[in-house]
Amino acid sequence: MKKSFYSPLILGLFSTLIFSCTETDPIVPEPNLAVVEDEFKINSAFEDLDFLTLDVLQRSGLGLRTQSTADLCANASVTHNQNSKKITIDFGTGCTSPNGVIRKGKILLSYTGSNFLFPGTSIITTFEGYEVNGLIIQGTRTITNAGIDLINSKVSLNVKIEKGSITWPDNSKVTYNSTQNRQITLATSGYEASVTGSATGKSRKGIDYTATVTEPLIIKEDCARKGIYIPSLGVLAFSYQGVAVSVHYGFGTCDKVVEIRYPGGAKEITLD
Repeated sequence: MKKSFYSPLILGLFSTLIFSCTETDPIVPEPNLAVVEDEFKINSAFEDLDFLTLDVLQRSGLGLRTQSTADLCANASVTHNQNSKKITIDFGTGCTSPNGVIRKGKILLSYTGSNFLFPGTSIITTFEGYEVNGLIIQGTRTITNAGIDLINSKVSLNVKIEKGSITWPDNSKVTYNSTQNRQITLATSGYEASVTGSATGKSRKGIDYTATVTEPLIIKEDCARKGIYIPSLGVLAFSYQGVAVSVHYGFGTCDKVVEIRYPGGAKEITLD
């Protein structure tokens, strides 16, 4: 009878090798996710701004919306100078909106053209002592109408943030620049935005990073009207300190739950 090649000695040695390799495999530690957490605050602040801006444009007869119920507190003022093509949104020393957003200072809008539905029209946003939920917002944000599809009720917007910064109450700061394209689909029930693009920045801890949309971020008006400025779908990929991290934004529902994936693990968190 032919003897088996796999003798007890060989099998024992093989088992020992397998066990040893498994036992000594390094455990990958969770990377520093502070960069990602900073980005959540940045995106939330600018989504709030975008939502508010489009509402004010509609109220001023310049916008894209099918309805206008801006999330403004009672004592906020909107001044529209049609000759200079400037709009000032003034929150004074601070007030709380119906959605519970605390804003203070001024948002300054200047625009070209007579209606934002016209391709080539642009809106430049700057700030004067502006804060949202205790975060100081600075920089220049330019939105340009890159084209309109009247048949399918879609508008393409190019959005650029230059020399953007957000300062926390403890004086720590994030600096930020980004370029995006937003495909806005309009409907009587509200808009839906599909966002692509990338950003570069320096975190509050001084870490340089890039963030790139790898699957379009879907932002819905009905979620924003509930105070949820977090995408309902999509993936945002980060690169910093030689680490790749991705944020996965749910399954199309209006919630604040995201999954963060990194080498060796993943975690689900609920955003503030």
